[in-house]
Amino acid sequence: MTVPRSPDAIEPDQATAIFAEFAAAGDLALQFPADGCYTRTHVMVHRLVDRGLAPSKVWAFAASATDLLWTETPDHSDGRAQWLYHVAPVLVVRSPDGDAQKMVFDPILFDRPVPVDEWRSALHDTPTLVRTTLGEPPLPAHGGSGYWPAPDPLEGPDVHARETLEEYQQWNA
Repeated sequence: MTVPRSPDAIEPDQATAIFAEFAAAGDLALQFPADGCYTRTHVMVHRLVDRGLAPSKVWAFAASATDLLWTETPDHSDGRAQWLYHVAPVLVVRSPDGDAQKMVFDPILFDRPVPVDEWRSALHDTPTLVRTTLGEPPLPAHGGSGYWPAPDPLEGPDVHARETLEEYQQWNA
């Protein structure tokens, strides 16, 4: 999705550098694609906000309760990861002509920021996309702060994210 000239857009070289930081971050447990997109996204969004940026989230939900999103990956014993939903952070990135585009930062699926449509296509389904701002749940009827598509964990999103990623880091060998 192209956005007209946006003062909140970042430059392409800044987007590339941010993505590279995320891709190299051992604490994001990137070698465990089977679960944890919500925790990784939570941590990445906080890091972006700490830089003074204005990220949002894009959620992809499987077409039905019996379908799964999936992607091929060498980091899973089955050669593919499957999910009922997947989420990643989004930033607006300025293009060389001055316009801006919403780009997804998903180091599980890509080696660079990608346009939302390219991200959606990589999920091998016809997912429904939901874009949320910080603090907004992707499924309002389910409640929560948008950490995941349900009420927040009892210990809170920050503690849950840290503990979940620590558990999944064992797969970063």
